Amino acid sequence: MSLSPILKKLLFVRQFSIDNGKIDLLGGREIMLNASAILELQDIDETKLYDLGKKSGFKSISGAVEHAKVYKKMKDVFIDEIADLSKKIGQTDEGTIRMLQDIFNVYGLGEMSIQKIDNRGKEALVAVRESTIAQEWVSKYKKHSKSPVCTLTAGVLAGVFSYLMGKQIDCVETQCLAQGKSYCLFKIA
Repeated sequence: MSLSPILKKLLFVRQFSIDNGKIDLLGGREIMLNASAILELQDIDETKLYDLGKKSGFKSISGAVEHAKVYKKMKDVFIDEIADLSKKIGQTDEGTIRMLQDIFNVYGLGEMSIQKIDNRGKEALVAVRESTIAQEWVSKYKKHSKSPVCTLTAGVLAGVFSYLMGKQIDCVETQCLAQGKSYCLFKIA
């Protein structure tokens, strides 16, 4: 198992560490939770979990960009890429889109790939393969779900794209691994 390329870059610029029971990422404290705990929280209040995910996703990407602005004086390639992320997201810059995917993948929700993005129309279509939440749902209930189950992932994507597109955006999961599909698909608009 190798460390994610984005985490290697963050380690290099001292923006990621795990030490003495603390996980620090881009100046903020992070906590690892078991996927089953997320499912339990979702069962308690799905709408609230979506809203929390949206706020967290927005805060994470805006924090990354703000950190990039502070460290831009260091002229580090990684930091420059993050600082330009929100400007480039609507263009065809594959490196920038790959960077966004890498950031998302660090959070352990699955492997994100942007299928389509329209910055003018404020829309995107995002696939998430190997969804941790969907896999945990199937493992827990030993059957396929009748509806999508990745509420937290939808919330995080809504927050990230709200920041990047400069407008409040929502996200709906249109298909889910837990339904027996090969991947989860999210419509962001």
